[in-house]
Amino acid sequence: MEAPETTADSRDVSLTIPARPDYLVLARLALSAVCRLTPLSPEEIADLKLAITEAANDYVDETRPLEDESRVSFSFRLLDDRLAMELSGPGSSVSAVEQELSRAIIEATVDECSFGSGRTLLVKYLAG
Repeated sequence: MEAPETTADSRDVSLTIPARPDYLVLARLALSAVCRLTPLSPEEIADLKLAITEAANDYVDETRPLEDESRVSFSFRLLDDRLAMELSGPGSSVSAVEQELSRAIIEATVDECSFGSGRTLLVKYLAG
């Protein structure tokens, strides 16, 4: 597992974890840390944590063997007017029904989202 990366003049955080659900708490913690720099309310932050967890369902798989080295990468980029969250990783065995439900939850909790092959982008605009 790679440590979050930041630079002194940047408000970007990157994290790469094993593609297993038990590591998702680390991504949620990294997101929480970035959100402390925003004007988002506790309810909005909770919504984003839910959205990032649902988005990660496309990449994590609890049936992966422990020796499987698949990884999921998270990138949190804090800009003046928005928080951009990008995920990338291998596909998982999520059913179409589960994926549809996850995407409905995501669409209800973020301002913009796009889903591509091996990549998900979520955007939350900051009031201000």
